[in-house]
Amino acid sequence: MQLTLYEQTCIFLWSFVLGGIIAGIYTIMAVLRTLSPPGKWLLFFTDILFMLAAAFLNFLFALSCTQGMIRGYSLAAQLIAFCVLYLTVGRFIKRSSFVIADFLHRTWHKVTSPVVSFSVRVFREIAKKCKKLLKKTKKNKISLEK
Repeated sequence: MQLTLYEQTCIFLWSFVLGGIIAGIYTIMAVLRTLSPPGKWLLFFTDILFMLAAAFLNFLFALSCTQGMIRGYSLAAQLIAFCVLYLTVGRFIKRSSFVIADFLHRTWHKVTSPVVSFSVRVFREIAKKCKKLLKKTKKNKISLEK
């Protein structure tokens, strides 16, 4: 069964989206590698894991959109989208990863700092009340023994 021109166009455009998703995953991996360089074996296994994930996504895409047939224009669109996004936006994000990580760290600290200080105050008050309660129970226990 032949695909219509409309179906082929939709497949082509969705292939761009899939290529963008794969480029996003790879960009995240590249940023993590920049922030915390892995060893040789971890690098090897993460690359293998990425390739398996990309192949699995491509396989699912081929099953769902092209009746399981691999279309050349679909692969070309994915490759073009991946290259364009990774070589433009991906490189920019990778170069600015330390700035982004610092911003996220400062923002996280600003958000969690009040929560942590409030929690510490609450737990200290609870601990004080528990100590007072323990002292009272010890005094009552001693007075009952006499």
